[in-house]
Amino acid sequence: MDFSEFVHTGPATLAGRFLRRFWQPVCCSHELAAGKALPIRIMDEEFTLYRGDSGTAYLVGNRCAHRGTQLSAGWVEGDCIRCFYHGWKYDGTGQCIEQPAEAESFAQKVQIPSYPVQEYLGLIFAYLGEGDAPPLPHYPIFENPEISLDVASLRRICNYFNNIDNSLDNAHVRFVHRRHRDAAQDHVVLGDPIISVEESEWGVRRYVKYPDGKDLTFFFGMPNINFINGQVVDPVIKRADVMVFKVPVDDENHIHFEVRAIALTGERGQKWIEERRALRAKAEQDRPELVRAILAGKLRLSDIDPHRIDFVMLEDELAQTGQGAIAARANEHLGRSDRGVFLLRKIWERELRNVAEGKPIKAWVYRPEMVPTYPEA
Repeated sequence: MDFSEFVHTGPATLAGRFLRRFWQPVCCSHELAAGKALPIRIMDEEFTLYRGDSGTAYLVGNRCAHRGTQLSAGWVEGDCIRCFYHGWKYDGTGQCIEQPAEAESFAQKVQIPSYPVQEYLGLIFAYLGEGDAPPLPHYPIFENPEISLDVASLRRICNYFNNIDNSLDNAHVRFVHRRHRDAAQDHVVLGDPIISVEESEWGVRRYVKYPDGKDLTFFFGMPNINFINGQVVDPVIKRADVMVFKVPVDDENHIHFEVRAIALTGERGQKWIEERRALRAKAEQDRPELVRAILAGKLRLSDIDPHRIDFVMLEDELAQTGQGAIAARANEHLGRSDRGVFLLRKIWERELRNVAEGKPIKAWVYRPEMVPTYPEA
């Protein structure tokens, strides 16, 4: 199968049809206030996301059925949204319920698309596929009452599959993140790790044995979820469990939705999260331009203050965008350290072939097999 089948995710593409069979996060809950509407783009499609006055979130088509203007420019009334142009009003199912300028309303004959929405773990999930939505997967590891959730959406300037490949790549860590490896006192040390991988009921399970004797297990959930158990955060939090959803925006951009379980609760936890959000907001403005400047030879990574930005994210963004907005995978030469990358691509190839041939895809199931350990706050 051509690697290009992985990267294109519009509604008519194989990967797009595959990804639409899963619930996908489309926005952080805290980014959508009651009574507000947002235009969003996911997998090369435009949508209107709004939160009714009741607090319920809805996802409908991006344009009014009347004259096609952008619906998010209108305003929310109750749990409905009214078009800015001529006042046509739609409920959360996409049904038009009012047409003020029409003498004899034909609203009951007009409907725009709508999509199932659920909120969970601080994210707004939507099901964009055909037919009835499957049950939304739950992750008990993030439901612990002794933790708080730091939730973020980070805009990335390369294809989502560059990021997915990176999730199965342990060998990059000692080079891409070498500047702060020792300071973090992580398990990554010089020397070649021994990597083994296997397909699991959820996706791919990786076992990594480092030369210092540390054995780590990593988990990837199909189709686009990376789970990191005990990621180094900072001296206050120490380590945290992290789940990342890599959701396409279009062929050359994606959103890194991240849920981080921190071992702080109450006011301490909320204060830490608010401080992180403030730092992240500034970094989100800077990171794409810094990456472009480095790749253009106008700046070096060593020129950047590591306290100015989430440096791990900057390093990953530089490596992944440096492959090209869409990586030329046909020109690669994979080695033994790329076992995880190779296996994941074979799984994706198999699943997309099943989609193309009208066959069932594997029933991927998350099981709470990863037991967290939370450091003392």
